[in-house]
Amino acid sequence: MINALIIEDEVNNREYLRQMLDRFADIAVMGEAGTAEEGIRLIRGVKPDLVFMDIEMPGASGFECLERVRDLNFEIIFVTAYDHYALNAIKFSALDYLLKPVNAAELETAIEKAKRKIGDKTENLRLKNLLESQTGQFPRQLALSSAERIEFISVEDIVRCRGENNYTRFHLAGGREILVSQTLGEYEQILAEHHFLRVHQSHLVNTRQIQTFVKGDGGYLKMTDGSNIPLAKSKKVQLMEQFLGRRK
Repeated sequence: MINALIIEDEVNNREYLRQMLDRFADIAVMGEAGTAEEGIRLIRGVKPDLVFMDIEMPGASGFECLERVRDLNFEIIFVTAYDHYALNAIKFSALDYLLKPVNAAELETAIEKAKRKIGDKTENLRLKNLLESQTGQFPRQLALSSAERIEFISVEDIVRCRGENNYTRFHLAGGREILVSQTLGEYEQILAEHHFLRVHQSHLVNTRQIQTFVKGDGGYLKMTDGSNIPLAKSKKVQLMEQFLGRRK
């Protein structure tokens, strides 16, 4: 049985989510909280396996609430209205979220993902990574969840990403590769504010890892790892603006 908590300031949203969770025979909702303070006390007292938490709450955000919890040894699913910055930070740390109003199919998918990670009650490094990135104490790292492990990679070390159907292959400085079961389009959104540009249908590059922009032969990029990346015609102007602009 998975012990769960709901931390959400809107009473109607709490009741709706609890009703949806009642359909899962292996999830027991052990408590509900309407404020961050109540949520902190619940987490410390119940020591849950899984927490459903809103990001925006009176008095303190969900992030601020979690920063005050000493033991981050549970899985979390954020439940929130759309906020680009917050969702991008969550995606960066390979954590899950649900948009309001919660969709039943998306809830089931999120719970199944959480179940695979609940087990030995060790510290949730993905959650810790998220909170550290919010406070600015550490360089931002991208959590990549592969079949074998979750790795935290400095964004600066990513040379390029190649889309392979529903997977993305990360090519890192030093020649290492990591294959992740998320699409290139998802990482295009996550990395958009970190000097990454989709230069081709199958290629997303770190513009700070571009060595040479070759204008001939249709146009292509020489990257610092020695690869040549094709450049779509529609991206040439955008690349010139970004590539030359960063050198000013």
